[in-house]
Amino acid sequence: MTADQAEVSRNKLLNRIYKDLKQSIIGAFGVMMIAVTAAGVLNYAFNIVMTRFLGKAGAFGEFYALSAIFLIVSVGAGAFQTVITKYVAGFTTTGETDKIVVLIRFFSRWFIYISAGIMVASTAVAIPLAKGLKLESPLYVVILGSAIAVSVYITLPYGILQGMERFVFLGGATVLTAILRILFGILFVLAGTGVYGAIGAATAAGIVVTVTIVAANTNLFFGKTSEVADFSPVTAVKYFLPVAATMFLILFLTQIDAVIVKAIFSSKDADIYSYAALAGKAVFFFPDGISIVMFPRVSALKAQGKSTRRMLYLSMAAVLLIVSAVTLFYHFFPVLSARFFAGSRGVAVANIHGFLNLRLIVLFGLVMSVYAVLKLITLFHLALERTSFIFFLIAGAIVQSLGILLFAKRLPDVLLVMLCAGCALLVSNLLLVFREPSHWGET
Repeated sequence: MTADQAEVSRNKLLNRIYKDLKQSIIGAFGVMMIAVTAAGVLNYAFNIVMTRFLGKAGAFGEFYALSAIFLIVSVGAGAFQTVITKYVAGFTTTGETDKIVVLIRFFSRWFIYISAGIMVASTAVAIPLAKGLKLESPLYVVILGSAIAVSVYITLPYGILQGMERFVFLGGATVLTAILRILFGILFVLAGTGVYGAIGAATAAGIVVTVTIVAANTNLFFGKTSEVADFSPVTAVKYFLPVAATMFLILFLTQIDAVIVKAIFSSKDADIYSYAALAGKAVFFFPDGISIVMFPRVSALKAQGKSTRRMLYLSMAAVLLIVSAVTLFYHFFPVLSARFFAGSRGVAVANIHGFLNLRLIVLFGLVMSVYAVLKLITLFHLALERTSFIFFLIAGAIVQSLGILLFAKRLPDVLLVMLCAGCALLVSNLLLVFREPSHWGET
């Protein structure tokens, strides 16, 4: 092969890779990718704004620990949205509106029961949890419970919009929730409520958006319903369990560190760690748009009996590109990065070094890079209806939590434990990818 032929061949390969990568990221889900990215940026902006407004010593550490609990507990609710979306989409395609109404009424009723149960539970554990996390007031836990309760119910209107492919409205609702959280948070904190208002902002924003969507779809939520003999909403529950378990465990693995640090380190160290986490965990959420596109595409390829690994590899490449770029930026501009997320406290964050003399903010980037790729692979498994990987996540969550409790003497030690656990989980899940066929009939 001549040099010119080799160059032509290489260019064709690069063009093919570019085309495949472009198609895997940009397409029918473009609106939602933009909306999710915008909402993610706004949610991070909310945390950054709170670093400026919660100036009292230890206040931001309390807020961040409570926010971590909120993410861990409420993320499983996203699995409800996945189930609702699946059934609403199917019934919309077949024109079975009566089944959609039955499904919505069923979940609406049970979500109200679940939300009420969450409020009762949060009140019951408020005092012991406040003592365990060294919180100033048990009322923080009760307000946190209200935010979790709203996050459960809002998955119903979100699932309806997504299932009916009303992506513009769903994207708008997602962004609006994030904007309202910032506005309510600033308003409440300026009113002197401090951490109470910062946590309660999520409750207020969720209620406003939920009421708005329900009011625009009253025919689905209210009025008489007819009996549907060939459909029971109970059958939808079986799709919920593996998705909820995966979402919960991934968020547990990436958020529990902040809770443990708040419990075993001083308030000063917990504050510094929380500021570093703002920067580090941004790396984890940045590639979410790629996962959103990859999941349905892998599911479609599986249904067609086609190979799915190529889509995974392209998605992994895109994720690695994003997380590497952000982490390298942290490495070369540590003080600038830390100041962006933590303001004047950024210098203290940037000056902490860990193993290999890497700064705390860079270590966070490395750890979250590993977990970003791990999250992508777990969604790949779910798209192919695999569940064995969940046992690895359970083991990893236990080992990581115990490792932090037993071996973390300094803040960088926490991240070293997380990096070891994350790498072990990443390798084990990659082995599952190669061990099992990527589509039916493939060896």
